Amino acid sequence: MGLKRFSIPVPAAARAWLTVAVGGLFLFAIAVADRALPPPLTRALDLSPTLLDVDGKLLHAGTSPAGYWRLPARVSDVDPRYLRALLAFEDRRFYAHGGADYRGLARAVVTSALAGRIVSGGSTLSMQTARLLEPRRDRTAQAKVLEILRAWQLERRFNKHEILDLYLLTAPFGGNIDGVAAATRLYFGKAPAELTWAESALLVALPQNPAGRRPDRFPQQAEAARNRVLDVLVARDILSHEEAERAKREPVPTRRLSMPFYAPTLAERLWEDSGSEGGFRDDATVQTTLHADTQIALEALLTAALDRYAGTINGAMLVIDADTGAVRARVGSSGYFEERAGARLDLTRAPRSPGSALKPAIYALAFEAGLAHPATWLPDDQRNFKGYQPENFSRSRQGRVQAYAALQQSLNPPAVALLQAVGPERALEALNRAGIHPANQGAPGSVGLSLALGGVSLRMEDLAALFTAFATDGAVRPLCETPAQCSATRPKPFIGPRSAAQVTAILAESPRPLLPDAEDLPRVPFKTGTSARHRDAWAIGYDGQHVIAVWLGRADNQPTGSLVGLADAVPVLLRAFAGLDNTRRLRQPEGRMREILAGRPAALSHLAGLDADDPDPLSLVFPTDEAAIPLAEGQPLALRLSGGQRPFRLFVDGLPLAHSISRQLTWRPAGPGFYTLSVVDGAGRTVEARVEIMDTFANLAALR
Repeated sequence: MGLKRFSIPVPAAARAWLTVAVGGLFLFAIAVADRALPPPLTRALDLSPTLLDVDGKLLHAGTSPAGYWRLPARVSDVDPRYLRALLAFEDRRFYAHGGADYRGLARAVVTSALAGRIVSGGSTLSMQTARLLEPRRDRTAQAKVLEILRAWQLERRFNKHEILDLYLLTAPFGGNIDGVAAATRLYFGKAPAELTWAESALLVALPQNPAGRRPDRFPQQAEAARNRVLDVLVARDILSHEEAERAKREPVPTRRLSMPFYAPTLAERLWEDSGSEGGFRDDATVQTTLHADTQIALEALLTAALDRYAGTINGAMLVIDADTGAVRARVGSSGYFEERAGARLDLTRAPRSPGSALKPAIYALAFEAGLAHPATWLPDDQRNFKGYQPENFSRSRQGRVQAYAALQQSLNPPAVALLQAVGPERALEALNRAGIHPANQGAPGSVGLSLALGGVSLRMEDLAALFTAFATDGAVRPLCETPAQCSATRPKPFIGPRSAAQVTAILAESPRPLLPDAEDLPRVPFKTGTSARHRDAWAIGYDGQHVIAVWLGRADNQPTGSLVGLADAVPVLLRAFAGLDNTRRLRQPEGRMREILAGRPAALSHLAGLDADDPDPLSLVFPTDEAAIPLAEGQPLALRLSGGQRPFRLFVDGLPLAHSISRQLTWRPAGPGFYTLSVVDGAGRTVEARVEIMDTFANLAALR
């Protein structure tokens, strides 16, 4: 007797619910697995740190933390020709499928079965991207299934352009080159935005076999693979036969180029500040306010200028926007990969003695306080300022000199006299309020009169920022080097527009060195500085748009024995201005300096207080003012002085005529008439007398 089959009838509705439940559990399991095992994005976060200029041009790049050249790139950054070639060759249905192209997979299976080997893997770009993010050596069916699942995960998380972005970032191009942006830089020397059909085809072919098709090692294999891509583009009506043949005639690159390596010291600092060296995608790119063309030109200019010196001499340069303080170029040093001393230091941030470069600030503060005017007479002598007795660079003295000429000639005693009138502490407070902080200013009251002659240490950044006040309305613009920094900075008051304009008018007529290309160099206001024992040579100038600072010296702060601001730094400064693309050149109106000098108030003819409590005042004993003196033709006149400090200089109608250490000077008048006699002593004190010289014989005839 056979056994009967036993079954329990299940209603159709129950079967339907069971199917739904099982399906729901399956989908739930997939969702849990998707959340628990998301696609790995570590490689996409392992980026090369990059430094961009204000317009997005690449200035500097480094390898990623894992040692790859992997530059960020998006679909919008890449030439459309490359994208068309990539999709036509790798994944024509990219925008139609959901991660896997099952028709393509079936076609790949059939093709490979007929050939007896794997001819095509049938992988979509989404699947290839999944494999790039999670590399596997095996090409088994299990690996293919995992690629499909990972591609599905990518499609759920990203849109098509974002998936393409991931491919453009991680595709291998040989060696440690990943991503299309790195490949175009290292093979073609340009950004991916401007590619030819030949270049696009090569970039499509390389990821299929990056090691075996590297053009710098295997140019023939690379060319053959590129040409096969071009043939496919012809077959798919993207290129004409003639266009493809023309592209095939382009040579493939046979050597690997270098990444841009400009502003290296700035790049290292900004990357460190932003954490970019850790490989965080959001921080790997640092955009600056630099102008690439200006940065490149100044690096070359400084390198050429330093060629005439020994390897111990280095230099630094800054270009900033006078209106905003934005840094347009920063050359921290020269010879990064050479033996030049200090080549890897950012010397724009190193505290150095400014020499005389701080004098315009002292003059400006005196003008602003109403203590002096550009036409004020100042002492240029051996005056002792409370134990401080400055000497001029030339070791010569003029006795007295007007303020404008003293600044143009960079004379030391007049600058110290002005600082004494302003007060060193008041001057330092004004600098501090404007954001200028000497590195060695010390405690309040510790800064003395040496402040006027470079007795404090300032960074090039400080000096460049200070000169924005003279270039604009008198307010100092703090330096900024990223858009975020610039949006957060505000000008800081220092002096008024009138004082700034007076300083500019004076510096615009500063003596220039004799140069063979002088006619080609612009005229700009500038100030030089040479520190003690020729350690530092400075030149800072400005025009209607930029402030440029130049420094030459030794990075170890040792004496150079020969560097001078005017002879060594100024030529570099003027050539830097000549190379700028500037439509706002500063134009001084004709006669501007004469107009300023003519406006001197009577009370500011001399610096107040210098002759107070003078124990030995200078006086002209003979002749007295308004004297009428009869003299025979050719007869000399003896002038007698009292007091004063030797030596004495005689001026007649403003012209220097005699020089003596005696208090008796001899003058031979040219003939009858009125004359103004002025005597200046060694302390810069002046006495004047207006006299009339009469003909003796004419007077006798009149008496008869």
